[in-house]
Amino acid sequence: VVVSLIAVLALVWTMPEIPKTVKTGEICLPSEIGPLKCGSTADLLHGYLEREIATKYDEVKRQDQKKQENHLKKVSARLMNIYDKSFWEMKPAAKLTGKEQPDLRKTDSNADMVPIREWRNGRELYDTKGFIRYGIRYRNGRLVVPVDGTYFIYSNIDFFESCNPSSGLPDVKDINKPIKHGIFKFNILEGEEEELVSNVQPHTISTNRYYNSYNSYVSSLAELKAGDELSVKVSNISY
Repeated sequence: VVVSLIAVLALVWTMPEIPKTVKTGEICLPSEIGPLKCGSTADLLHGYLEREIATKYDEVKRQDQKKQENHLKKVSARLMNIYDKSFWEMKPAAKLTGKEQPDLRKTDSNADMVPIREWRNGRELYDTKGFIRYGIRYRNGRLVVPVDGTYFIYSNIDFFESCNPSSGLPDVKDINKPIKHGIFKFNILEGEEEELVSNVQPHTISTNRYYNSYNSYVSSLAELKAGDELSVKVSNISY
């Protein structure tokens, strides 16, 4: 209302002389194609104010953007003086190690891959080489990304399966079902889980006839958004 009133007052003060042939219910205002245009008071006034307010808004927006840029330069310079280059190297990072897993959920009993739901986190990381830094959060067995960016993700797991001592064959229900290991992401705004990287290995005959051991390492660069949740999944959590 204030902006409109100011615009109307400015209009009255700066308006060129109005032709004497203007009819009742009409008004003459500066137009975008000429000095004056006469017509319906409501239509012309609405169009004129819309053009004037849009121009002023763009000007205010440019000034505000310039202020923000200047403020960022001042703040970044001050932070650089305080923290030197280390401030810009504070990138989100985390490294967790595994722990004993809870019982399998009923919903995962027939799933092709199941998530690792428990990791050492918080104070449990003090006695490990793990850490969580600069905005990364741990939630329900997942790592939550704080900002958009390109991340290096990786996971390393050792698998062990029992074998039949008489033959050395893996003691599993279906030997044709491979051993899988992968990293997945989920974002609540998208509502769908996506596989980022995975590894698949076949079962082998044990050389010692009692058990098999497998190592799986997966890694990749991934474009992640703020709020993406990363999880690790395997085909058989009992391994």
